[in-house]
Amino acid sequence: MTKITFVGCGNMAQAMISGLRASKQKFHIYVIEKNEELKNKIQKELKVEIVDNLDHHQTDIVILSVKPKDVAEACKNLNVNGSIVISIAAGIGLDTIKKHLKGYQKLVRVMPNLNAFEGKSINTIYFDDLIESEDRKIIGSIFSSIGQNIIFDDELMIDQSTAISGSGPAYVFYLMQSFIEAATKIGLPLEDAKKLVYETFAGACATAKKNLDDLDKLIENVSSKGGTTEAAIKSFDERNIKEIFNQAVKNAYNRALEINQENKN
Repeated sequence: MTKITFVGCGNMAQAMISGLRASKQKFHIYVIEKNEELKNKIQKELKVEIVDNLDHHQTDIVILSVKPKDVAEACKNLNVNGSIVISIAAGIGLDTIKKHLKGYQKLVRVMPNLNAFEGKSINTIYFDDLIESEDRKIIGSIFSSIGQNIIFDDELMIDQSTAISGSGPAYVFYLMQSFIEAATKIGLPLEDAKKLVYETFAGACATAKKNLDDLDKLIENVSSKGGTTEAAIKSFDERNIKEIFNQAVKNAYNRALEINQENKN
């Protein structure tokens, strides 16, 4: 049974643990967490084993799941002892982690997302050259248990995907929230608005999955000449919504690069 130790247990780690627990694969999961309130919560809800450190504890995989600003402190006295170290900290490059771990090189960088709670994460993975083929398969299977994987051979793509799939669920929730608010403002009851918006997103995603190469056609199919959809799309275009969205994603990507620079020392 693969032994996995999470260093830090915030929302993303909890999502991963929930997904791992629900998967058909079996893992022995440990957690290192300093926050007493959080420690009690995860022990009760996730039923994981809490450990203080790795000094007398053998683990196959260490997952650095602290906030980016806490990576240096988390690495300071971490006795990795031959384990594979996987970072899911947004923006923190392997060069920075290598520095904080005094040159340790068995490193992997992964960007999952919050949909791991539902086993629907899309995970982007970058392996250091020293990670052997068999270990890559094991890591792939771990992350497959919480969703789907895309393997990149360029680490920069992890930062790029952070701005898309890593942060992406929040963009969708933001749009859904805006949609629900708009629905209530034209008079729909809140509960009905919530159901209408959720089912519209869910159905549209299912339809789009089969037609990702022809989204313009899907928009055209819904947009009758002189109709309601055309009026809404025209409003989006007049306000240059696509450019606003492009800039938002670019800002997220640039912030990922900045985070690495801020945490090198």
